[in-house]
Amino acid sequence: MEANFAVGIVVPNDFIQRLPFGGASGFIQNIVRHIDRPVVIFGSGAEGTALWQPQSIGEKAEFIATYRLKLLSRYPLRLRALFGYFKNRRRILASGIGLLYVHSPECALPFLSGRSKVPVVFHQHGSGNPVTTSKYGWARNAVFAGLFDRMHRAIYRRADWVIAIDRLCLAQAVESGAGGKTSLIMNAVNTELFKPDPECRASTRKALGILGDETAVLFAGRLEEIKRVDCLIESLVHLREHLKVRLLIAGDGTQRKSLSRLVRNLRLEDRVSFLGKISHDRLPAYYNAADILALPSKMEGVPMVVLEALACGTPVVASAVGGLPDIVRNGMNGRLLREVTPKTVADALREVAEHPGNRKAIAETVARWGAENVARDLSEIFGKLADR
Repeated sequence: MEANFAVGIVVPNDFIQRLPFGGASGFIQNIVRHIDRPVVIFGSGAEGTALWQPQSIGEKAEFIATYRLKLLSRYPLRLRALFGYFKNRRRILASGIGLLYVHSPECALPFLSGRSKVPVVFHQHGSGNPVTTSKYGWARNAVFAGLFDRMHRAIYRRADWVIAIDRLCLAQAVESGAGGKTSLIMNAVNTELFKPDPECRASTRKALGILGDETAVLFAGRLEEIKRVDCLIESLVHLREHLKVRLLIAGDGTQRKSLSRLVRNLRLEDRVSFLGKISHDRLPAYYNAADILALPSKMEGVPMVVLEALACGTPVVASAVGGLPDIVRNGMNGRLLREVTPKTVADALREVAEHPGNRKAIAETVARWGAENVARDLSEIFGKLADR
């Protein structure tokens, strides 16, 4: 294999239009310019993105949409990606790619079925079974959950290398047959973009009308049941007599209307602001403006919003799920919740607000996971596979 072989990154979404744009996409966006060889990102094409027409992303990377993505569909994105890549498997393998770096199990399985000389690196972005919390009610059953687990085990055995995003993922992979072909690499954060910025903090707080005696709590993410934003809103009731809080909710989703109704019912309209979707390049301003990022989710891997907030020096209150215990340290850069209720969330917010810590020191706790460092680790893995 040539020393400068191209790496093919396989994702289930449209990387040009950022639809849908999740943690794996944010990770790829951060590392792609630091990988030491040419990169081709294979994904789906939403409305307006032409198929099989390479589009440049920076100096060494390009994106190619391989199958059509319908945003409104009765079928889950994971299922559509599985069929899309089975259909286009041969064309991708014959494109001259030297290695495939795959970021979801439904995208990996097609390339691990049958014979192929192209090494496959699978990056697992969470230890939980997402089928059990699917927004498609018909998919939430034991049969589909079991099939998803079996798919994971097959990938562990057949992939040339498995990268785990947290220790739970790593244990899963080793116990299920990955053996000695595993590495632990968390998400990567762009520390050039996400960093403490006192001037930005002051100007953004002024623009948002946050008063000097107010504690600004930020939630950033999808407004879905799994994120438990309702619990975060209800926690404000317990803080009324102890802390003057402004809750900023950035994002959108199926729970938007019910959450707005909850705010009205609790008479918290003057305490809660729905910001809608915030573009990625504007997020540093909101992280810097916030005193705390709150993420009381039921299930997570290593959320980009947590790494980005910490890189900006903003402490985090989050549930102790997935890889969050690996990055959120009590008393150092935030508070972990072993039990998530409105009262426990309120207590944690109050504790962090009273002892916020030094923002530069908080940013240092995630410096190891800067995009350049992570890309270097990945390049070493790719090189070892090439040498084989």
